[in-house]
Amino acid sequence: MSSSKFELFDRVDFDFKTVHGHALKTSILVPKNLQSKPRDSYATIVNWHGGGFVVGDRLYEGWLPVWLLDICLTNSAIFIAPDYRLLPEATGAEVLEDVEDFWRWLHNTLPTLTTIWNASPDLTRLARTGQSAGGYLAVQSGLLFPELSQIKLIASMGGSLNTDIPYCRILGPRQILGRSPPPPGKAESIVRTYVRNIKLQTVRASGNVIEMWDFLTCVLQQAYLGRWLGARGKEEVDVMKVLDRAETMPPIWLIHGLQDSVVPPLCSIGFVEKLKQTLPDVPLLLSLQPGDHGFEATRDGKEEWIQEGLEFIRKYWP
Repeated sequence: MSSSKFELFDRVDFDFKTVHGHALKTSILVPKNLQSKPRDSYATIVNWHGGGFVVGDRLYEGWLPVWLLDICLTNSAIFIAPDYRLLPEATGAEVLEDVEDFWRWLHNTLPTLTTIWNASPDLTRLARTGQSAGGYLAVQSGLLFPELSQIKLIASMGGSLNTDIPYCRILGPRQILGRSPPPPGKAESIVRTYVRNIKLQTVRASGNVIEMWDFLTCVLQQAYLGRWLGARGKEEVDVMKVLDRAETMPPIWLIHGLQDSVVPPLCSIGFVEKLKQTLPDVPLLLSLQPGDHGFEATRDGKEEWIQEGLEFIRKYWP
C-alpha cells in the first residue's frame, strides 16, 4: 500500500461551521519535525480542494501535488485544508458563504484553540492555494474577502476563473481526461435524475471521486456547472465581474495545462488579461505547460517551471 502524502504531518480536525446539522470541517496539518522545536508560530498555506465543485474533499490526495506539501516541509509551514458545501446540493453563493465563514473562523476562533500548541499557525503569513474548483476559491478569497483573508500570495492550479467561453457554456459531446461521457441524451437524464432526488436541506461536503466521476463528466458535458454556480443570480460568483471592481489582489501564480479537457487554459489566460487591465501592478506569473487537467499533481517539483514558480513564491511568502 502506498504511503499517504500527509505522512510527515500531524493532523488535527476542527468543525468551523454547522449547516442544517452537518459540520463543515477543516484539517490542520503540522510538520512533525516542528514538534521538537521551541514553541513558535509558523507561516501557513490554506488549500482548497478541487473536484469540479461536485466531488472530492479536503483530504483527497489524488490531485494534491507532493511538491506543494514539500513547500511546507522546506519552509516549516503549516498546511490547512477546509471543506465546503458541494454542488448541486448547494449553490455557488452558498459555497462562497462557506469560504467567508471559514476565514472568520480562522482569525476569530482558531487562535483560541491553538494557544497551547507547540507549533501554531501564524495568520499574518498566509498563502492561499487551490486546484481546479479550489483555484477558483483561492482567487475569490483574495478578491471578495481581502480584509478577512489577509493573503500574502495565491497559487491557482487549473482554476475555473474566466468561464465565459463556449466550452463552459455550450453543451455537447467531448472528451474529458481521455474518456467520453455518456451520450448527451443519457447524460442529461443522469443529471436530472440526481437533482430530482436531492432532499430538502441536504448538505454534502464530500464526494467519492471514483463513484461520482461519471456523474461529474455528465455535469461538465451538459454545461450545468456554470448554471449551478450562478443560481439565484449572485454576481459575486463570477470572478471576472468581481475583478472588475476589485481594488487589490495579492501576488498570484497561475498554473494551467495546455491540453486541459476539464477547465480550458483560456479560463486562466482570460483572467490574466483582465487582471493586467484592472490591477496592472499586481505581481503575477502564468505557467502554461503541456498536460491535461491536474497534470501538476504528477510532477515531482524538479521541473524548471516549478522552480520558477517557487522563486516567485519566495518573493512574497513566507
